[in-house]
Amino acid sequence: VMSKPRIAIIGAGPSGLAAAKNCRQAGFATVVFEKNQDVGGNWLFDARDGHSSVYENTHIISSKAWSEYEDFPMPADYPDYPSHRQLQAYCAAYADHFDLRSSIHFGQTVTSASPANTGWCLQVQDSHGETREEFFSHLMVCNGHHWDPRLPEYPGEFQGRMLHSHDFKRADDSWRGQRVLIIGAGNSACDVAVELSRV
Repeated sequence: VMSKPRIAIIGAGPSGLAAAKNCRQAGFATVVFEKNQDVGGNWLFDARDGHSSVYENTHIISSKAWSEYEDFPMPADYPDYPSHRQLQAYCAAYADHFDLRSSIHFGQTVTSASPANTGWCLQVQDSHGETREEFFSHLMVCNGHHWDPRLPEYPGEFQGRMLHSHDFKRADDSWRGQRVLIIGAGNSACDVAVELSRV
């Protein structure tokens, strides 16, 4: 049984950074596990498959006034609807301003979390594939809801290219002149439709 709280936070996106900042300000020992090499979560553009990130040309769809941290305003020279590069830079500046990087373990993926005594046992895998166990009194899951793509099942057979928006990064020449069906009408579907309409 741990005598003092030790907090585990999964994810160093906007929510994970805010959680880490507030836990540290409250005096709790805090460890953040981030599978990528920098902060920002979805706002950290990465063209690799399997990483849930924004698209190459994404801008935020809520204004900066509604999207900034109340104790750390976005730069005055940012437009009303910043780009993903500006939002990632803003997350990085927030992490630096509140000295959060010292608590963040980059390149670390939490593969499982299970209750253990009065806390949590985490299985953590590093970027070399080595796995270890760590124990915490509390767990905050801040990995967002975009990390695990859900593909519906349809009857019949489709021979063409099928891609979840999770793995869409840009409208490159491989899309040019193609006939594309987009299923859904949410933010991701609309973003993909706009990007593909360019080619």
